[in-house]
Amino acid sequence: MSLDPIRRTAWTILSSIEKDGLLELELDQALGRVDEPRDRRFLAELVRGTTQWRDRYDHIIEALSRRKGGPKRDVRLILRLGLHQLLACDRVPPYAAVDQSAHLARHIAGAKSVPYVNGLLQNVSRRVKSDGVDGLRDLFPDRDKDPVSFIAAWQSHPRWLIEGWIERFGVEAVDGLCRFDNVRPSLTLRVLGDEPREDVAARLKAAGIPATPGSLSPRALIVASPLQRGELATLLTSEPTLIVQDESVQAATEYLTIGMSGHVLDMCAAPGGKTVHLIRGLPDDSTVVAMDRDRQRLGLVADTAQRTGCHPAGIMAADGLRAPFADAVFDAVLLDGPCSGTGVLRHHPDGRWRLRPDTPARNAIRLLDLAREARRVLKPGGMLLYATCSLEPEENEGVVDRLLSEYPDLEPCAPVGREPADWRRYWLPHRDGADGFFAARIRREEHV
Repeated sequence: MSLDPIRRTAWTILSSIEKDGLLELELDQALGRVDEPRDRRFLAELVRGTTQWRDRYDHIIEALSRRKGGPKRDVRLILRLGLHQLLACDRVPPYAAVDQSAHLARHIAGAKSVPYVNGLLQNVSRRVKSDGVDGLRDLFPDRDKDPVSFIAAWQSHPRWLIEGWIERFGVEAVDGLCRFDNVRPSLTLRVLGDEPREDVAARLKAAGIPATPGSLSPRALIVASPLQRGELATLLTSEPTLIVQDESVQAATEYLTIGMSGHVLDMCAAPGGKTVHLIRGLPDDSTVVAMDRDRQRLGLVADTAQRTGCHPAGIMAADGLRAPFADAVFDAVLLDGPCSGTGVLRHHPDGRWRLRPDTPARNAIRLLDLAREARRVLKPGGMLLYATCSLEPEENEGVVDRLLSEYPDLEPCAPVGREPADWRRYWLPHRDGADGFFAARIRREEHV
């Protein structure tokens, strides 16, 4: 059996990611050179899955390796790839996973590495033959005695993140949160406009795309089977009232914009889903200005506006830290700011490994500066709507509490008819079955 070029390409991409390459960029470029849909799906699974489960696989390698310090980087990547095929790719026969890993080892690291790679993977293959991945549980820390070490290794998340989450949410919740992060995300759509979502779902079903109503938003549809990028593009072209938007984002945007009207600034607008959501949800005499500092991503805002027919009053490239507006000109400002993204890790297999313990605190500095600028351009009586896809208090409560302490003319503002304490809230993956999200409503008083 010769070396499979798809597995060789996967190793090359993983090697680039280890050197700080961007997974999606590297993978997209490689997929463009692969013709067969089956091969494209396999390559994507190898790269994304191996990256996602990196620390679980490294723990197995360390536990079974007789080499002091474990294998070198190139061989470690080969073993991770082999383990992913053995433990997560049901359609790959164990003998093929082991044999191809041995071929790859010979090609990449030389013949001397082959017995080591072959032996370790054969060991794993024997262990999982009858009990599946649970046959490896004895290699991991005891969950009851050391839940942090167990969850970090078994669920493949950074240890520092697990420590903070357990302190806030508890062991059981964090175990559920991490399991959620490791499940392939479903495709969630929002139906813009007034058409009943059941009618849209019926059309999708007739087109061979079954979808069911979501539970967090009255306009959400969840597609049962994943779509390839080309299939999704075709669907969105044929259904211009649909946008891709997670249920928690839909629910948060609906919550934030209750009672909102007038002249609105979407401060970090790209890629544009919330912008068109705002436009469709606001009164007809309202206007929305979409701003982002990334010119390339602003093109996505324009494309989404063109496809859906929801055109902002303006689209501009500008840094939110220096918003090109006079003081007190907007009735509302939506700031969905740049953050650690710990609520959306299931969408970004490499995202968890790019974070550092000080990432949330560093992000909070920029987020607070953006919030100060949002307050500057907000009219007295206007609403500052703050949001992140982070679960970290530094980027959420820490920012809004600091903002309120700095400006006496700002006050929490729950939606009409809600309890005063409902001025800010979380959507939690393990509780709500959707992306993690934080949102807060703050009003600038008419008079101090």
